[in-house]
Amino acid sequence: MRRERGKKRSRARVLWLAVLGTVFGVALVLFPLKGRGAPAEGGKSAGPTQATPAAAAPAKESAAAPKDARRLPKGAKAAPPEPPPPEPPPAPEDLTTVPIGQGLPVRVSVGVFFLEVNAFDDTKGEFDAIVDVRYRWSDARLAGLAKDTLRGYREFLGKTAEEQIGKMWTPTVEVKNRIETGSYTGRRLRVFPDGTVETIVRTSGKYKVHVDPSSFPFDRQRLAVDLIVRDDTTDEVRLRFDREDVEFSRAARTAKVDGWDIGLVDLARGAVAGWNGDRYSTVTATLFVDRQPASSIASVFIPLIASLLIPLLALWMNRATEEGFEVDSFELANMGIGGLFSVIALSFAIYSSNPIIASSDNTVTRLFGLNYATLAVSLMIVVTFFRYELPRRWFGIYVQEEAFHFLSWAIPLLSLATSIAFLFVAAA
Repeated sequence: MRRERGKKRSRARVLWLAVLGTVFGVALVLFPLKGRGAPAEGGKSAGPTQATPAAAAPAKESAAAPKDARRLPKGAKAAPPEPPPPEPPPAPEDLTTVPIGQGLPVRVSVGVFFLEVNAFDDTKGEFDAIVDVRYRWSDARLAGLAKDTLRGYREFLGKTAEEQIGKMWTPTVEVKNRIETGSYTGRRLRVFPDGTVETIVRTSGKYKVHVDPSSFPFDRQRLAVDLIVRDDTTDEVRLRFDREDVEFSRAARTAKVDGWDIGLVDLARGAVAGWNGDRYSTVTATLFVDRQPASSIASVFIPLIASLLIPLLALWMNRATEEGFEVDSFELANMGIGGLFSVIALSFAIYSSNPIIASSDNTVTRLFGLNYATLAVSLMIVVTFFRYELPRRWFGIYVQEEAFHFLSWAIPLLSLATSIAFLFVAAA
């Protein structure tokens, strides 16, 4: 019994030793020892040992160090590495391009102020004036110019305004009907914190206008300033005006024109067709002036009415009797011919001083036509009644007398009524 128990114990020990050996062998296979120990003296390695990270780090640093740093003497410190170059500043924004922050087209408000109207020549259709043109638009890129200002906006005058305008976008607007620019031109520029830009251009010059003398001497003329955008189409820039621009557009109280009364200023916008279907925005500022008729009545209409009386005298100076007429027809015919030459001389004098009247239908030309018609009627009466006495031959002495009495008051009345009608039509 004891032997059997001893055998079982020895077998169990052998089995445990085999299991432990197997586990140890598997551990060596799965987890081998890495690295070797430090080299022994004489260049032989002492055995496989693992290198520590602390020992490997100086080796890497020494390998990455530059050659000059390796040669530094003991105690000397290496120069610090050079800092990276600074990044270049961002390029400044180009302010001369069209501001598209609020979309296209850029809406430019326009107002025109007539400071002085020095002269108006209705014969040539020209007037001299000093005009202030105000433009307003929005450019958010310029909002920074007006920050921290006492007056709430940044203002530029004179040369500083010219310099600042050269650095930013402004609408290219031309005066289409200006034929001559005067010696004075001034600018003012204001920039507000919200990006609103306001510029005023003051110029003196001569402008070409169309004159309509059809209602002379009660005519109203239009002194216009035509503004047009040349470089940008209506898809990019569009001129307009609002209530503030209408209130700004007026004539100065001190503005005066000899022979004319200054009225209100009217604004009208439109567009002009260009190439390839392009359209360019326009705004027209019109100053209304009314002619003072007193001077024209004295120099034009009094001579016209006086010349109209000449053919009527040929009727009033004669008288019908049973035997015929008292005054010979030859004398009355001479009076009519003299009246014709006087009307021709008067028309030459009036048309030479006012050429614009001769080129249109107006009150003066109508009155001249009435003069010629009355002269023609008076000469026909002289020939028909006074020279040949045709009514007496055809119808008898009684018909001739009654016809002459009728014409002696009907023709003057008809001439007077026609003249008054011409004047009323012109004044209406």
